[in-house]
This record gives sequence, structure tokens and C-alpha cells, in this order.
Amino acid sequence: MALDPLKALSDYSEADCTVQFWIAGAPAVEFKSLQAAVSYARNNGGRWQEIEITVHLPREDIVYATDKVHQLIDALPRGQ
Repeated sequence: MALDPLKALSDYSEADCTVQFWIAGAPAVEFKSLQAAVSYARNNGGRWQEIEITVHLPREDIVYATDKVHQLIDALPRGQ
């Protein structure tokens, strides 16, 4: 299924999320929205590293792996 980054950022604007860089010893970091998680990823080198963002929903989790995280970073408005 193709990712619509702008729709995802809007749909999960109030969902708990975690960001996990795939670096030994790096802890997962929690956020209250997908936009906040993507902004953190962008500001901490997520565009150039292996990374995963998980959106925690009541019935299931949605996991965005590296390529989709890069798409989300590219769609995030500057200054956010």
C-alpha cells in the first residue's frame, strides 16, 4: 500500500508514537503525535540512518520503517 505522508501526519496527529534509531544502545523515544516523532527524527539525523517510527493505536500498531520515515521527513513542513 502506498504511503500518503500528508494524510498520515494528519490522521495520527494525536497518536502516541515512538522513534527507534537502529543504533546499538539507542533507546526508543516517545511522542504524542506522528508529526512530533517525525520532527525529532529529522532533527536527529533520521534522514540518513536506519530508523523506525511506531504509531500506537488501540487495536494495532503501525510501523513505518526507514524508507517510509524518509518520505514522512520529506513531507514535513520546514520549521516544524
